[in-house]
Amino acid sequence: MSNKKSDKGKLYHKLHQLQKRVTRMKDNDGHSADKFTLRMSRIKTLIEDIRGKGRLKTMTQF
Repeated sequence: MSNKKSDKGKLYHKLHQLQKRVTRMKDNDGHSADKFTLRMSRIKTLIEDIRGKGRLKTMTQF
């Protein structure tokens, strides 16, 4: 993935859409059940993209 700044609003929208699909999948038996792990991994990466990678650690500490 590139190092461009991503639009957080767009990421929130994608995250919410995936969460709605997962909820619908839990409520309705057999509704795209095979895609559960794919969607959950995508949700985790979207949350990481929204929050950021955290503070970068430097090699020199005084």
